[in-house]
Amino acid sequence: MAQPQSTTPDARTGITDAGIANRVQEIVARVLGIAPDRVADKADFVADLGASSLDLVELIMAIEDAFSIEISDSAAERILTVGDLVAFIRSQVPAAKAA
Repeated sequence: MAQPQSTTPDARTGITDAGIANRVQEIVARVLGIAPDRVADKADFVADLGASSLDLVELIMAIEDAFSIEISDSAAERILTVGDLVAFIRSQVPAAKAA
């Protein structure tokens, strides 16, 4: 079951949990050319959303730009679902800044 998303901004970044999830949903939908309502936490990028390896590289780059973070190759390999991506970004929020 999904954790409730905080609507209180992080004091250092001004980003809420819901804001991160919404921004990720927008970026994933845009990069993959799909409807935003298909982008669910448990959606697997390849199996459920039809992402190719090139799509995944483009997605990682778009996320890095949007949140001013770096995602290492080893971290990217562990990000299989939308929820994994949101959780990773949340773990980086002190260093993240929404574009």
